Amino acid sequence: MYIDTHNLLVFFHLALFVYAIGGDIAVYCIGKYVVRDELDLEERLRVRQIRILVDMSARTCLVLLLPLGFTLALNFGSPLAGVWLTLIWVASLAWLLLVWTVHAKAGTRLGTQLKDADIAIRYLVAAGMLGFGAYCLVAGGPIAQGWLVAKILLFGAIILNGIWIRRILVHWPPAVEQARAGGDTAAKGEAAMKANQAATNKAALLIWIFVMAMAFLGKMKPF
Repeated sequence: MYIDTHNLLVFFHLALFVYAIGGDIAVYCIGKYVVRDELDLEERLRVRQIRILVDMSARTCLVLLLPLGFTLALNFGSPLAGVWLTLIWVASLAWLLLVWTVHAKAGTRLGTQLKDADIAIRYLVAAGMLGFGAYCLVAGGPIAQGWLVAKILLFGAIILNGIWIRRILVHWPPAVEQARAGGDTAAKGEAAMKANQAATNKAALLIWIFVMAMAFLGKMKPF
């Protein structure tokens, strides 16, 4: 039996896509229970912990899609080959290790420091993808296929969207503490939690649009 290497990479790329969007949809559905008034606050917080764990599926796949995508892009004129592609893989795997370490050390001083490093990396990746895509668009190369350039730009936009979500998450702990306080303060905390969830839902919807657009471009190659 012969298995074409490119087709095998396409399979893994598809699998990562499925787990990324599937995990994100699961996070969206679980999030509805976090703000349900009929549930006890502590029960909702336990559900939120489940949501954080499920979200690691999407976060993991997003990081791995970066080096795998550039590997597949070699067949479409990507100049990032050889040592450059190796560096992308090594850096991506190191980033993935950081992502899981941030998750494992959540709530600790080290976890907070590593989270800041993760955010900084996301800004760099977003800037790199958007800058590279914009250059290819204006200069007509080194990647000339418009659909592939559009995918690069969309990936950068997805990273920025993820940063937006992380900025929303910063407001959760204060809202939870208010909800635990009781009285009028608790009502304000509940309102803040609902506002945070509503903002997260908007960001999630945008991610779905971006991901579906990338899938369409990769399959149809319309331009």
